[in-house]
Amino acid sequence: MTRKLVAIVLVAALARVAAVVVVHRIPLFRGVSRSLQPAVVPIFPDSLEYLKVADNILAGRGLMVDQASRIGRMPGYPVFLAAVRGVWGESLLAARLAQVVVGVAGVWLVWLLARAVYGEREAVAAAAIAAVYPLLVLHTPLLLAETVFITLLLWGLLSLRAAAAEQRLGSAALAGLALGLATLVRASLLPFVPLAAVVWVARWRLRRRAVQGAAVLVGVFAAAIAPWVVRNYHASGGHFVPTTCRAGPSLYEALNPEADGAPMMDRIDWGWGTSGLSEWEQHRLWQRRAVAWAAANPGRVAVLAARKFVRFWNVLPNAPEFRRPLVLACVGISVPYVVVVALAIVGLASSWRRAEVRLILLLPVVYYALLHMVFVASLRYRVAVMPLAIVLAGRGLMRLSRRVWPEAAGGGGGPAQ
Repeated sequence: MTRKLVAIVLVAALARVAAVVVVHRIPLFRGVSRSLQPAVVPIFPDSLEYLKVADNILAGRGLMVDQASRIGRMPGYPVFLAAVRGVWGESLLAARLAQVVVGVAGVWLVWLLARAVYGEREAVAAAAIAAVYPLLVLHTPLLLAETVFITLLLWGLLSLRAAAAEQRLGSAALAGLALGLATLVRASLLPFVPLAAVVWVARWRLRRRAVQGAAVLVGVFAAAIAPWVVRNYHASGGHFVPTTCRAGPSLYEALNPEADGAPMMDRIDWGWGTSGLSEWEQHRLWQRRAVAWAAANPGRVAVLAARKFVRFWNVLPNAPEFRRPLVLACVGISVPYVVVVALAIVGLASSWRRAEVRLILLLPVVYYALLHMVFVASLRYRVAVMPLAIVLAGRGLMRLSRRVWPEAAGGGGGPAQ
């Protein structure tokens, strides 16, 4: 580990610990560890459900929110919370500090990924940006799945890069495992793995080693999520549920007569026509309603898709409450985002022809942008792909520095030199 990387890791840790201290002292966040009453609500309601699942795991009741929602959340993040709470008790501070460790590991993985794809200088630049990028830092103390998911995703993509570029079957297996674990944290990744396998095989022109690697990737990935699928089969009364029974409601949230592209779970009457239905039956009902509405309103669906695209890539926070004060929102979120995207565009323009760049850095970004043109979109969902944009930004920064200070940018060879 180089001195520069050590310094970057320390800065990343300090920034995240500072965020934890600030958030932990906000009264809105305190008391959740002592009571899960509805009157005590963190910024995101999802956090309460994650805590409920974690506490049900520790109490021996299993991976469920409650009796009515036995397949309501993916298991990965609640298991992480349960592990922390099992050792350190119900302290939310302990959970947040555990996420500091996970977040710092994510910065290290950004360095490894950028070094593997581009070289040492780009790796230092990318890791330095990731260490202090505001949305990555601010997500660390939140009781949400993003920090854990991002770290697992980066591990999976780093392994996939080694598998594809160096034709390593062992790396393909590691990629399948890491991406499987990431999917158990965030279900939205599920279609990406077979898509990546197809792109890998197609780009390497059906070469035997590529086909073998893709098969190993998908096989290990399937094995990683299989226990959850089997568990859901029994919990749902014999139905195939690869993710959760929230998929149907989530689709309806995005495709309904009142949809505007924003999250609206709290604005829908979820009791409409669901009396007496099982959790799986409700999932299917809302799924059918969403598909029927979309089929009957293709023009409206297209307008919503454009609106969601704008929301996903918006410079300012979409929610008005997060735009106040405006100066803080601009300095803390908008300016760093614009700089990273501009540098990422420069980095992509100089390297997009390389197969590993398209597979590892570009494909996940395009995938998530398209996915959230169907489902609801927000800055929270964009944060998962920002580390990949930061890797590209590291490349862009080095390209610009070589033009401005060519005498200071010599040496330091790497894959892209």
